[in-house]
Amino acid sequence: MPQHSVTMKRMRAKSAKPSPRKKKAVSKFPALSPALKRRFQQRLLKWYGEHGRDLPWRKTADPYHILVSEVMLQQTQVDRVIPKYHEFLDRYPSFEHLADAPVADVKKTWYPLGYNIRPERLHSIARETVERYGGQLPNDAEELLSFKGIGRYTAGAIRSFAFNEDAPILDTNVIRVLHRVFVAEGDPKTQKAQLWELSEALIPRGKGYDFNQAIMDFGAMVCTARDPYCLLCPMKSFCRTYPFDPQSRSRS
Repeated sequence: MPQHSVTMKRMRAKSAKPSPRKKKAVSKFPALSPALKRRFQQRLLKWYGEHGRDLPWRKTADPYHILVSEVMLQQTQVDRVIPKYHEFLDRYPSFEHLADAPVADVKKTWYPLGYNIRPERLHSIARETVERYGGQLPNDAEELLSFKGIGRYTAGAIRSFAFNEDAPILDTNVIRVLHRVFVAEGDPKTQKAQLWELSEALIPRGKGYDFNQAIMDFGAMVCTARDPYCLLCPMKSFCRTYPFDPQSRSRS
């Protein structure tokens, strides 16, 4: 057989071999079984019923009041926010009152909470709410995100706490709780997309308000950044980070 014929047969045989299949990407997150999901929900809500904090913004469903509290709570401790929350609402009881006030006065009322970009953004949101929505903050996620100063967390908090929707939230406390209980590996800062999905998947239908308040309180009171109360934690039997190692840098 001529040499070129042998070469052509070998080339055709080689090209006929099936190409290797691409390996499916393996999720870093463990499967959330219905049983585990239910156990976490029940234990968290039971804990919240017994230990949840009594906070003034939990006594209202007014979207404006909720927005003010959420903006104030950004990078500020709760005990510093409570008196200023009351003072601010006494001075500016509605979107209309805030929109009509000079920004300089709003910043003076805000003092000494700091991060003065926050009162400026809050004032801007008030003006836009009055101009575009007649003083009524919308509950649509995309519309809320169109406001400068309202990010995904704040939009979720407004939908959950003002409009009683099953909207996920993901603040520092929620990230810490979800990462410790369900993940325990890697840097949570690089896993926010998956943690958002986890936050949404865990919400019991029709109980988004209580669940979201509960998980924030749990992170602030039990699953704390330093010296968490693991021995008293109702999640320790299935928490992937228990027993907690304070020396480990890989854990949140």
